[in-house]
Amino acid sequence: MKKIEELIDVYPEKGKLPCPVCHFIAAFLNITPQEVGEAATHVNARIYQCQLGLFGYGRKGQSGYKILGREVEVPQEVLDMIKAGSADGKVSCTSLWEIADRTGILRVEAGNAADSLGLKIGPCQLGAFK
Repeated sequence: MKKIEELIDVYPEKGKLPCPVCHFIAAFLNITPQEVGEAATHVNARIYQCQLGLFGYGRKGQSGYKILGREVEVPQEVLDMIKAGSADGKVSCTSLWEIADRTGILRVEAGNAADSLGLKIGPCQLGAFK
C-alpha cells in the first residue's frame, strides 16, 4: 500500500484524487482499482470526477455535483447491452465501462443511459458508496 500512497501523494491536489487518476495508478502498478480506492481512503483523499458521472463535479448537494440525468442519444443496441448486463435494477460500474469501451460511447454516456433506464449503478470499482 505504501507505493500506492506515494503515488497518491504526488498528485498536486492534496486530499483529492480524480477517478481517472485512481485508475491510472491501478494500471501503472498492475493492481485493482479497489486497492487504490482503499489507499485513498486510508490517506483521507476524496475521490471525485467519477467517469460515469455519479459524483464529484462540484459541491455535494448542488445540481452540478453529479452529471447523471443528462439526455444522451445512444444506439438501441447499447441500451439493450446495458439492460442485459443488469440484475435486480442495478448495473455495475465495470459492466458499464466494458460496454462503453466495446461500443465506442463515452463512459459518462453509458452512466446516463443506465440512469435513463432507471438502473442504479454499483458497485464502484474504487469502492465508493460503501
